[in-house]
Amino acid sequence: MTMNRTQGARLKAYQAPEHRSFEWRHGPNVVLLIHGFPGTPAEMREVGSVFAAAGWSVRGLLLPGFGADFPLLGHKRHDDWDAAVDAALVDLHTRYQSVAIAGNSFGGALALRAAAHQEIDGVVLFAPFWRLDSWIERLLPLAERVFPRVQPFLRADFADPSLQAELRHFLPDEDFADPTVQASIRQWEWPTRALGQVRRAGQLGYAAAGAVTAPVLIFQGRRDPLVRPHLTRRLAQRLPNLAGYVEVDGEHDLVRGAAPDWPAIATVMRTFAAQISTTD
Repeated sequence: MTMNRTQGARLKAYQAPEHRSFEWRHGPNVVLLIHGFPGTPAEMREVGSVFAAAGWSVRGLLLPGFGADFPLLGHKRHDDWDAAVDAALVDLHTRYQSVAIAGNSFGGALALRAAAHQEIDGVVLFAPFWRLDSWIERLLPLAERVFPRVQPFLRADFADPSLQAELRHFLPDEDFADPTVQASIRQWEWPTRALGQVRRAGQLGYAAAGAVTAPVLIFQGRRDPLVRPHLTRRLAQRLPNLAGYVEVDGEHDLVRGAAPDWPAIATVMRTFAAQISTTD
């Protein structure tokens, strides 16, 4: 995301403390939380709270180029995100008995690749991204060269409550009825190259799925417009140790705890956390 001088002075995205990495220490077991695109650890806090209530420690990871560093995202590659996840897991293995990993959407792809290469005690995936169910999937490599940047909010309807709710996650203090704010948001540019790197991360996660020996629990929203249920079922079939596949009433952002079936999701997660935990 790039901003011109006016935008930079007017809008400050991802500045709140909840968008940064965090760690809650509660016990000898820990879960590493990996956010989606273009998210931050803030979106994973409800998931972390479920594990914390079950006695687990929680580490929320901010991936390179996200959060307050989002303007730098176009300079990051999937290797940078993989390296950050691997480094966090190595560190957690030195300090905790059991290490689990939970990923949302694109973060689920990173989680699968990491779980195929490191010793992991359990994996939780929310709407794991591995490909787009759209013609855009085939055009992305070309788009990276022809259209280096896109403006996702150029024609946004700021009266749409769902759009306001999404924008509120990273612009909590802005007035979306203000024409100046609207104009600034419309001018935001996202690097198409970053979308290509997200696509590549999804491909690598799918390819690694067959080598993940840890138990994997998957949650998928039936009404998810971004990660389609039939694609997630196809991914689930590749996993040699699928602990559970749960389709629930919800769309893409199940991790935020607002889906109608969130209480059921939390219950299944608590059961899974108990099954994979190590206690002395």
